[in-house]
This record gives sequence, C-alpha cells and structure tokens, in this order.
Amino acid sequence: MLELEEAEHTDKKATTVHDCKLAVACLEQSNGGFTTVTDCKDRSGKGRNRLFKLKGTSFWKLTIATASLLILLSTAVIYAVPTLAETLRSLFARDETDIGLLRAQEFGMVEHPHIQVKDKGYTVKIDEAVADPTRVVVALQLFGPDGKHDRDRLVINDENSIIIKDDQGKVVGELYDMGMTSDFYYLVAFFPDPLQSDSITIEGRLTQLGNKLQNTSVVKGEWDFNFSIDMKEAKKKTIVTPLEGSYTAPDGMTVRLKRLTRMVQGVRLELDTELSEEALGRSPGELWKEQSLKFHFENLQGEEIHSVNTRKTPHKDSLMTQSHLPGDKPGLMHWSYTFKDLPQDNPYSFVWDGYSISEWDGASVQFEPAKLKVQPIPFRFDGDELMLRDFTIEFPPNTNGKEVEGALHLDGKLRNEDRHNEWILEIPGGKTYTTTMRGAMTSEASGWKDGYSLLGGPQLGGLFNFRAQGLSTIPDQLRLIRTVVDRLYTNIDWSIPVEEES
Repeated sequence: MLELEEAEHTDKKATTVHDCKLAVACLEQSNGGFTTVTDCKDRSGKGRNRLFKLKGTSFWKLTIATASLLILLSTAVIYAVPTLAETLRSLFARDETDIGLLRAQEFGMVEHPHIQVKDKGYTVKIDEAVADPTRVVVALQLFGPDGKHDRDRLVINDENSIIIKDDQGKVVGELYDMGMTSDFYYLVAFFPDPLQSDSITIEGRLTQLGNKLQNTSVVKGEWDFNFSIDMKEAKKKTIVTPLEGSYTAPDGMTVRLKRLTRMVQGVRLELDTELSEEALGRSPGELWKEQSLKFHFENLQGEEIHSVNTRKTPHKDSLMTQSHLPGDKPGLMHWSYTFKDLPQDNPYSFVWDGYSISEWDGASVQFEPAKLKVQPIPFRFDGDELMLRDFTIEFPPNTNGKEVEGALHLDGKLRNEDRHNEWILEIPGGKTYTTTMRGAMTSEASGWKDGYSLLGGPQLGGLFNFRAQGLSTIPDQLRLIRTVVDRLYTNIDWSIPVEEES
C-alpha cells in the first residue's frame, strides 16, 4: 500500500501525512558513488528512485543495514533528493497539503515513465507523473557530471519545451516550472476545461542547459523524451453535479450557479453572470467584458474554506485556474474556477462577496504641477483617495520606455479595484497623454467586503507614479482624468448551500 510522506531533512526525521510510520529506504550506488536515497524495491522488485514511497515489511532488517552503510560512509558526501511527497508542504503556501496528489496516490494513479536521457554528461530523469482532466504534474530531475542534482540549469523557454498532446495529436497544454523546490523541477500544466481525451502524450524537447541571463554556462545537447499516460481511469472518477441557485445584485448583475465537476486532482465550479440593460449602459462597447468576481466558501460554522479575489488578510486560497468567456449576447459571461479541493463529505456554502466591472468615469482634478511639492492636491472620488505630491520630468533609463516621461508622484488608497483603470494627463486646451503606472502597491482588509489597494508611501519604498510618455516639459496646468474605473460593488447579500452528488 502506498503511503504519502513528508520528511524533515534537517534532523533526518520522517512522518507520514496519514499516520506516523517510517518508510523503508536503502542506498543505491551510482557511477559517482552513493548519490541518492531510494526505495529498495518497487512492485516489480527493481530498485529505483521514487517520489512516492512503498512500505515494506522487513523494516528492522533493512533499517539496520541502512544504518550500517551510513556509519561506514560517514565521511562520504551523500546527496539526498527529497521526494515530491516529502516536499508537498513547501510547494503550497500557508502550509497546505496538495490534496489532489494525495488522492491520485490513493487511487493508484501515479505513473512511472522511467525516463532517463543522457547527453554531454547530464542526465534527465522522470520517475513520477500524475495526470487527470484537471492538470498534469511531472517531477523532473537533472543530474550533472558530478552526480549532483542541478536545479538552475534547465529553463523552460524557446530552447526547452515540454508539451502535452491529446489522443488526436492536438497540443492541449505546456508544462512550466512552478519553482519552489530545490531538488527537482516541479512541472505543472493546468487545463482550463476538463480534458476529455482518453490518453495524453508528454513530449519534451530539451536542447540547452544553462542560461546567459542567469550567468550559467550554456551546454548544447539533446535530452528529448516522450511518454504516454492513460486517462480513462481518471475520467471514470469524474463526478458532475448540476447546481441550482441565482441572485440579482442591486446594481444589475445576476449570478447563476451551473455545475460542480469533481475530479481526482481538483474541483471545478461553473457559473454564469448577466448584466441588466442599465448596467450595460455604464460599460459600453467592450468595457463590460472586463469583470472580476469575489466570493468564498465557508462551512456550517461560518469558517472560511477557500476564497477568490479577496483583499482580506489572512485568507485561504486554493485556486488553480480560472477563466471567463463572453456569451452569445452582450452582458452574458461564462465563468469557471478550478480549486485544489472542496469538502466532499461536509456541508458548505457558496458566498458571493462582490464584483468589479469597468465603467466610464470622468473623475478629474486640475493642478499646477510645479507647486505640488509644497501644495499637494487631493483626488477624492467614490471612496478612492489619492494625494498628488510632485511632478518631475524623467529621462531614460529611469523611464518605462526609451522616451522622456512626465512623472506624477502620488500616494493613497483605492476602494475600487485597480486592474482596468485608465488614467490620462491633459494640458487644458492642449494635448492629452495616456499614462502607465510605476511603483509598488499592496492591499489591506479585515473582512470580505472592506479594504483598499494601497499605492506608494514610505512602507512601499516611495511614491507611486503615473508616467506620461512624451511629456518632456512641466506645463503650467495639468488635469488628471480617470476615464475608466474598475468599479467595485459589494452591496450583495447572498449565500447558498452547495449540495453535491455522493
């Protein structure tokens, strides 16, 4: 029986997620000496590196043998490569375990492709991969001529790509490096829609190790590989539950729950939103398509399970992918969100906290740029509060491009969202300049519906800038105009139980 584990490598202790049993391990000798800690046998009886460990029955015999080897080799350098299972808690923020990988292991869906490709003294190894209609996870190791794992040499880019094809040969995804692990490459691809293919093929084209941008020497070679994964069992474990429930917010957005799709490695929520004619009038043309939803899940005690697009700190986030596509008429939007996990046996509710949408604005303030440093001017509209504090002319390389820029220095806070705001600087009776943003920003909130986005300030390393490319002199008068606002609506009071099919 497979048991997922996590290990504390600093003190050589190991504990399991499910219970406290030690894994059986022995040392495998390679060309460069004792280089990795491995399981003694897999199900075929052959010793090999594993990211998911197999428990044995001869624990004490093998433990004594292993201890003896360690004593004999106490002066040797041993490079232990932690397993994917052992590093799950470092892969995801806030000390959360990846339930999807645990479930994949429980169902026996961990694939062992036994990939080993050598060239120019470097070896690429892949011993574990997991795939379902939600995502693909691959643990890749790269060993150098000295037998050590090299975490810095492989960069996924134009020279190195790993693609995923369905059973018709169509490219359906591409793996990228999640980072966050020091002893193997944690490669992941997410599918925006549940994959329907009965099998997938993973094709790697690796031609370069090292990168000049990272100051590592470049080694050219061929480390190509491919292997297939059968998806039929994963598809059988997919459960689709239709959902019912709708609510219309006071300012004209209606949300309708559609379905919940539970897969081995994730849970996908689908819903639709639709805008009223009045709401569409505030977002003409294509503006209405720039939207964002805020919601969270909570249990019967009102405790947070997961949240989406919240400013609340701290919060729990297990969102893997999200997408929204316009429907067949203006104002209709199809949404999908895929989470690592949602409770299957315990009741919980969907709570809608708010939404934002791009709307025409026109809020403005006129000022004398040369006097801002001694006479700051406020911009206060619809809960947003900015203080304009200085205006300078900036030259390359201290610009966002190759041209001279006028820089409006400011700080403050935005109650509305900041993703799709559009700001311009206008010389009264003269030229208008579009602006780009430069500087640090963060958010703060204590609840689901309050909070602000903070722009600039001493704690963020200085003032925030609106940069106007081509504005090369300081005019006597300027007007700051917000032409589009990413308006936030939180006047919503709706929650609904989520009832899944067992």
